[in-house]
Amino acid sequence: MAYSQIKSLPVISFFQLIKQQLFKITIAALIGITCAITSPYTHANEVLRIRAIVNDDVISFYDLFQRVRLLIMTSAIPDSPDNRRRLAPQVLRAMIDEKLRMQEATRLNIRVPTSRVDRQISLLEKRNNLPSGGIPQLLDQANIGHGVLRDKLRGELAWQSIVRRRLIRQVNVSNEEIEDEFRRLKSIQHLPKYKVSEIFLSIDNPDQEGQVLDVARRLLGQLDEGAKFNLIAREFSQSSSAATGGNLGTVSKGQLDPKLEKALDALDIGGLAGPLRTLSGFYILKLHERISPTTNQNETVMALVSQLLLPLKAEAKKAEIDSQENIAAQIRETTTSCEHLYESGRALGSPQSGSLGKINIEDLPSVISKVIRDLPANKVSPTIRVAEGLLLMMVCEWDKPKSSLPPKKEVRARLGDRQLNLLMQRYMRDLRRTAFIDLRG
Repeated sequence: MAYSQIKSLPVISFFQLIKQQLFKITIAALIGITCAITSPYTHANEVLRIRAIVNDDVISFYDLFQRVRLLIMTSAIPDSPDNRRRLAPQVLRAMIDEKLRMQEATRLNIRVPTSRVDRQISLLEKRNNLPSGGIPQLLDQANIGHGVLRDKLRGELAWQSIVRRRLIRQVNVSNEEIEDEFRRLKSIQHLPKYKVSEIFLSIDNPDQEGQVLDVARRLLGQLDEGAKFNLIAREFSQSSSAATGGNLGTVSKGQLDPKLEKALDALDIGGLAGPLRTLSGFYILKLHERISPTTNQNETVMALVSQLLLPLKAEAKKAEIDSQENIAAQIRETTTSCEHLYESGRALGSPQSGSLGKINIEDLPSVISKVIRDLPANKVSPTIRVAEGLLLMMVCEWDKPKSSLPPKKEVRARLGDRQLNLLMQRYMRDLRRTAFIDLRG
């Protein structure tokens, strides 16, 4: 859940996929879950048997089976016994986190009223151009209990409330941090940029690394088989970008972990990379676009420019040079426009003074272009010594390319997302560490 979008729960746009895949549902789907249920005598016992205990709450095989079915129907994953088995471990992990969040909401006396879940379902129907009651009808056709979706939405809404109450107030982005970020962004403007999405799986302690790696590999396998990246990210990613389907937007080289950037550099557009191990966990990345920056040498920077020349002979004495330097200093102090500079040149009878018109500053001699490249409009330049004397330059009006730097509001939101992301990961890590979790086969 992004700091910049904390007041709006992201809508999972997936019910069109359900409609497209209903014909794939078979009788076999009703009896295949993590462990194969083959015997009619054991079917009832298996689906009701406990799969996990999370503190005082139970997740049954049937609960897991239904959530796997929902994920398959909403993520464009082919429905097969192998896919159901492969998906079950990561779905179970997500369900355990959901139980922990709901238990924490209860501890904090946070309730998610039925009316709020109803509104969320209505919103889903509107976003997917479905009539009122369309979602329950689709779930019925897919043999998925209504409570499966309602429990999932309730868990998301509860987590949103927890984040708003406990974490959002801890996010504090100072003006100094924003200025530092602007300086950093400016320093990497010339570097390549990526449009990329992520799935992040955290590692709470070293003992979990093998399990998390297995989950990451399974997710990558599903993506390779055609699963929708944004829906998988919303379901399983533990980064705040999960709220936007894992979309990180446009990031510059230098903003990501070097290991992630190296993987992105090797990808074709639309390619997947991962699992990639970092200090905090595993990443799966998808590259949408690679943007090559415009080099400074090729940039056309146009400006309306005026100049004033204070002539000096090559053999001028020090006293003559000092006299012209004093005049130049007075002009710099009193001149605030190109018109003033022109009048000063005319009053002094200065040759080669006046407007140069609109020019590309890179067409000027390098000694001049270097001085005026970062000169504010309507400010006289420092004195430039040229063969003819002392030259003063002024940019009357810049016509620079628009800056690629984001607005201040966007930078603040991005830094807030970063802080919130760390807070969310730490909060969930603490909930897992203090929980009693019993997994059963």
